[in-house]
Amino acid sequence: MPEPDSIDRHIAHWSRELSDLDPQIEGIVTRMQMLVRLLKRNRDAWLTAGGLKTWEFEVLHHLVAAGPPYRATPSLLAGWLDTHPATLTNRLDRLEQAGYVDRVHDPGDRRRLLVALTPAGRTVWQERMDQGDLSERALLGPLGPGDREVLDELLRRMVLAVERDGPPLMPDWPSASALDSASGSDSASDAGPGAGSGSGSASDAGSGSDAGLDAGPDAGAGRDAGTGSGVIPESGRSVR
Repeated sequence: MPEPDSIDRHIAHWSRELSDLDPQIEGIVTRMQMLVRLLKRNRDAWLTAGGLKTWEFEVLHHLVAAGPPYRATPSLLAGWLDTHPATLTNRLDRLEQAGYVDRVHDPGDRRRLLVALTPAGRTVWQERMDQGDLSERALLGPLGPGDREVLDELLRRMVLAVERDGPPLMPDWPSASALDSASGSDSASDAGPGAGSGSGSASDAGSGSDAGLDAGPDAGAGRDAGTGSGVIPESGRSVR
């Protein structure tokens, strides 16, 4: 009989109150929940050790995920991160001061600003990813290669079953080509006031578009103009 763990004691406690409690289901689900909590605590620890806050890492992570040349419009970043544009503007200010990102003009439309990952930002991101890898390897250390393969396949089977009846648990990361396509299709909303169509006015920017967020100084408005109509819908994207 395997050595009991804290989850076994949890099951024994609640079995007294719930006569129909399935110890196997409760054990599997609770162990997954507790391990996810541990992964989050470990993640917070290796981020803190590198002097990064979670939101700082997430911005850098999404810029790397976008692929070369590792840049995106602020409005795209806000959507990916499910962050209010005004909040993102303040966060980008701090990341720029730290030397991890730059704001650069879009070569194809100088009225827009792009957020670009700097070499220093890439370095600190890679260092934290390396620490995360060590932490995850340590967690899985008690399992041999065969056990890991079995666990991986069982979890994949569960994910596939869930995804057959719903959206992907992990949506695809954006590619550089997808970014170019998105930037082109959103050019009107990304452009600042004076775009020529009248739809990019300062008043329109405050009514739900992110025009002011992406507009550069040449657009005739500050980068804080227009903060959208509220929190951008859940993007579903997660970071390691």
